[in-house]
Amino acid sequence: EVLGFVVAARRRARAVMITDDAYGRWKSLVPFVYDWFAHTRTSWPSLCARWGEVLDANDHRSRQRVYLTEQTEGTTASGKPTPNTILVCQAEVVRPRVAAAEHMIFDEHAKSPILKKEKALWHPGEVNRMRCVPGKENVLLTHTDAPEVFVFDANGPGGKQSACKRADGTQYTPPTACLRGHTENAEYALAVSTVGEVVASGGKDEKVMIWELGDASTGGGARGKEEKEGSGAPVVGGGLSSTELARHTSIWARVEFSGHTDTIEDVCFNPRNERELCSVGDDRNMFFWDTRTKKAAGFAKGAHADDVHCVAWSAFEEHVIVTGGKDTTVKVWDRRTLSDSSNEAMHTFDDHTDSVLCVDMHPQAKGVFMTADEVGRVNVFDYSKVGAEQSAEQAKAGPAHLVFQHSGHRGTVWDIQWNPYDSWTACSTSVGDFQNTLQLWRVNDLIYRDEEECVRELEQHRDIICGRAALKQSEPSVKEEKNGRRHR
Repeated sequence: EVLGFVVAARRRARAVMITDDAYGRWKSLVPFVYDWFAHTRTSWPSLCARWGEVLDANDHRSRQRVYLTEQTEGTTASGKPTPNTILVCQAEVVRPRVAAAEHMIFDEHAKSPILKKEKALWHPGEVNRMRCVPGKENVLLTHTDAPEVFVFDANGPGGKQSACKRADGTQYTPPTACLRGHTENAEYALAVSTVGEVVASGGKDEKVMIWELGDASTGGGARGKEEKEGSGAPVVGGGLSSTELARHTSIWARVEFSGHTDTIEDVCFNPRNERELCSVGDDRNMFFWDTRTKKAAGFAKGAHADDVHCVAWSAFEEHVIVTGGKDTTVKVWDRRTLSDSSNEAMHTFDDHTDSVLCVDMHPQAKGVFMTADEVGRVNVFDYSKVGAEQSAEQAKAGPAHLVFQHSGHRGTVWDIQWNPYDSWTACSTSVGDFQNTLQLWRVNDLIYRDEEECVRELEQHRDIICGRAALKQSEPSVKEEKNGRRHR
């Protein structure tokens, strides 16, 4: 009976399709398959959500920053300018096994009370991609429809405080630095190294650019290029003009990599080495780069059958990289086996039904990563479980490598991230006709822990799970029955 409960919970967590009926079933299962869950409907479409620093914590909860972007329409109904924003929020993240089931019941049209707005940074253009500096999460880097990468300090003033005015009457929060070097718009590919504060970006110019944030104070970087190249390509829809860029500190790229033949969609660093990175793009190729040699260190031609949208690097196994693409597949690669004559992936997963847009490696669990697609599905995989032996009952729940499916979004999921300070806790944000949504969630540990271990724990609560506890409480004891007969 207990084993059946575990298997059924895992099946429900993974097998739900995102239709109206299935969404209702998923919603009813939230208290069972999640340890903690918070849902908030956002006022504007949001393409980016990031976990920030932990502000304080106790035995029951932690207070942690969450950064969320807003993609406004530019003006209000009355014609008043409405800036695109980065919301600096604070979330009360409940500790594992603390949240009561009733606290996870939610109204999908409401905002969650656990998320409080602290301030708003006004951004010059809509934010397409946002990253935080690991260990200094108050330092934010953003991509918009412009060649530059902008750096902001979330601890600085927001809103009208110290805002810069523009010729069209709008305002923006001044960036602490502008990373320059791209000659065409760089809209999505953006990464920050785990150590060293090194930044990588890719763009429509088919280039991968490398900066070091320390150059802002030391004067390093190819700053002399400013006079030669001006402000790069004309900015359409976002970014700053040449005059506006001149107001702020510029950091020019230290290294420039060429090799891609189409727009670069994503980049990532080796978590153990800030000098090694990987990039993928619309040319369907994957490149490995080394800033020490300033050359390509590996190459996989035709890594996917269509555009490659995302890439992530394992922090536990330096040879493992994961990619996702427009061809709906997720691939796990062993870079040691890649050569000019071989570019076969170690594993290929076809559990998505639409374009895979983003991927994030679990920072605390070896082999685990999650991906998100265009129809709202977030899948959690464990490549170490590929080919694991399953019973017939377990196989009904899905393949062993598919650990969990998060089915709470009704639109395209644009960003996902594991919480670096809270294991198996994630954030995801989606945009769609039905609603724009931010969700913070933690997977119930019964889903991913060793099954035998879970059964042993649940055996201690067999009567409650099987409904016998209430029955026992309602049945009078023999002594009570005798006392009752005496009174009669």
